[in-house]
Amino acid sequence: MAGPTRNRSFLFSRKAVFPLLFVASVFPAPVHALDSVDFPQAVARAFRGNPSLAAAGFDYAAAQQDARIARGFLLPGLVFEHRFVRTNLPAEAFALKLNEGKLAQADFQDVNNFNDPALRNDFITTLSIEQPLFAPGAYVGHRMAKTEGEAKRLELSRAKEETVYRVLAAYLDVLTAKAYLAVAERELFDSGEHLRISEAAERAGTGLSSDVLRAKVSVAAAEAGKVGAENRLEIARRALAMSMGETGAAPVDASGPPPEFPDPGTLEELQAAASGRADLQAVSVRVKNAGNNEALRKTEYLPTVGLLGAYQLDAESGPLESDNRSWKVGVGLKWNLFDGLRRESGVSKAAFERRKAEEYYRGERDRAAFQVTEAYLGIREAGRRVEIARAAVASAEEGVRRIRVRYENQLGRMIDLLDAQAALRQVRADAVKADNDLRHSRARLMYVSGTLLPWAAPAGKGNGQ
Repeated sequence: MAGPTRNRSFLFSRKAVFPLLFVASVFPAPVHALDSVDFPQAVARAFRGNPSLAAAGFDYAAAQQDARIARGFLLPGLVFEHRFVRTNLPAEAFALKLNEGKLAQADFQDVNNFNDPALRNDFITTLSIEQPLFAPGAYVGHRMAKTEGEAKRLELSRAKEETVYRVLAAYLDVLTAKAYLAVAERELFDSGEHLRISEAAERAGTGLSSDVLRAKVSVAAAEAGKVGAENRLEIARRALAMSMGETGAAPVDASGPPPEFPDPGTLEELQAAASGRADLQAVSVRVKNAGNNEALRKTEYLPTVGLLGAYQLDAESGPLESDNRSWKVGVGLKWNLFDGLRRESGVSKAAFERRKAEEYYRGERDRAAFQVTEAYLGIREAGRRVEIARAAVASAEEGVRRIRVRYENQLGRMIDLLDAQAALRQVRADAVKADNDLRHSRARLMYVSGTLLPWAAPAGKGNGQ
């Protein structure tokens, strides 16, 4: 008997090889393992790769260049210019000849030398300089550009905090999707156990075939739930990759546990912290700049004074040669005495814009305080729901256990067991959702209070502050 048994085993194993090879060829194993990160790694990679954060960084860099451009209006302007002129216009020909230092006594003996001059060439090389001495508009403009640069820096800081918040939310969603998948797998296992019990009872003659059918339907529903949970996990992993700025948003897994959130503190402390939020500070800086804009409009009532100078070479035969050298220096004053009341309207408009900025800032402060209060109360609600959900899971598990024992002892019905199992499945999902809501509530509270970035990326560890 040993020989035929070995032959049958060999034939069976040889026949089984071909389907396995076919499956392996159609569904090859992935070459690369799934990328995974813990929360600090996810934040660090988001700081390097998130496109929205990169755009905010370039916006700040552009604002810094605006400040340098505005400063340039206070510095000397040096211009080199070279021109070639060929003309027989009487006035210009006379002037060119004069600039070249070639005007002679003989030129004045015949009036035709002026009325009908010969063609004249002139290569003109000029080096000129202008230096503002008193330019109040340029001073205020430079101050406004620097102030706007500070606002952009604060907006960049808030963009970093928003990036951390999005990464944290996506990271928690991956962990929650894993928890849902674990619930679905446990539900599939429990449904399989119920099917096994019902089939055993049917074979023993103490169960009904309808119970087996109901149990099979429950197993099918559990399998469908597992497929949905797997799909949800895949989407959550890709959302995490997108929040990190990964190219192509290839799925990234959350490898570590959920971060430990600090004690939120009192509502008053959080509202005080929210008043220093980077975006609110940016609005406050722009209120200051609205006042600067009003001052800029008022500078139009003042004169501007500047120094100018030039050094010029004139040559008839070729560029950069010199038939004559000349220079000039001077001081200029420009004062707009009346412009049709445009200045008055501009000053009034700037004053209204300043008041508008002040009201907007007041509204943003109130909104931030409301957001903190809302998030603070949300944590209390979410915490209570977690307690209720965990108690409900414990009760539902005990209920399923008792009904299963009753069914195994022919004292209960399969439909009661399946109903209890469905209720257990729901409360397990509710417990996962409650845990997720609590973590999200804590993350949102830190975000709206402006304490998320210092906690997730302290100064000197990648936040750029």
